Amino acid sequence: MTSTPSPDPRRSTSLDTFDFLELLTLLGTQRRTGVLHVYRERDQFDAWLQGGRVRHLGLGERGGVAALTGLLADPRGRFHFDEGLIHPAPNMDASVDEVALDALNELPLPDVAFQGPARIVTPERLAELRWTLREQNILRQIEAQQPVGDLLPDPEARLLLAKLSRLGMIVPRKSRVARLAVVATRQVQGVVVVDETIFQRWKAAIVRHPQNVVIRTDEGQRHTLPVRSGAGLGNQLLVPPELLSRTGLRAGMSVLVKPL
Repeated sequence: MTSTPSPDPRRSTSLDTFDFLELLTLLGTQRRTGVLHVYRERDQFDAWLQGGRVRHLGLGERGGVAALTGLLADPRGRFHFDEGLIHPAPNMDASVDEVALDALNELPLPDVAFQGPARIVTPERLAELRWTLREQNILRQIEAQQPVGDLLPDPEARLLLAKLSRLGMIVPRKSRVARLAVVATRQVQGVVVVDETIFQRWKAAIVRHPQNVVIRTDEGQRHTLPVRSGAGLGNQLLVPPELLSRTGLRAGMSVLVKPL
């Protein structure tokens, strides 16, 4: 049967503290079968799932993706999932991600909240979706760690990034390794100096103030040295003469540096 019960406060939960797309995605990844009801003042939303796939959507007189778009435009109400129910006449057969991406196309979305490289959280989910050649190229740039800020001027890339961020598929990449060029300096003694931006990124990644770094040369040599930050250094690693002599590092060489 397709009729749905009236809201029961004892059986429903407010959406105020839930992200509806996260809830729907969770049911999909768990391959659940049943109907997710969202009870609202003037209408009711129903998402019918079978084995985690979306089989039917409804919101008042709207059906399909338009129903989900309508709910996401005003995600309020109380929800309840009735386990095991199967729609007798389903008109859809799509993954939650497919339906969500289509629904988000019709909604205003904020830009991604970070400018640096992004990390794809769930590559297996991306692999199950169909992408245009242009979208595939954007995804390759994300995987190649192209900064988000460089991609945002492209309207198609901006929309794709916003949708992936909204679905929790991408997050800021917190890289702990930086490739830097060794530069000799007499401004400090007994410590190497990295750019303040890199230093702060490391601090966020390891959740503490970096005290030392491990420096690895392309030949595989490793050196552990104390570190401090400096402004405007870019990709330079400042090394005082006594540490150059002790480690064998040379001005101009490229090294990998990470906090310890």
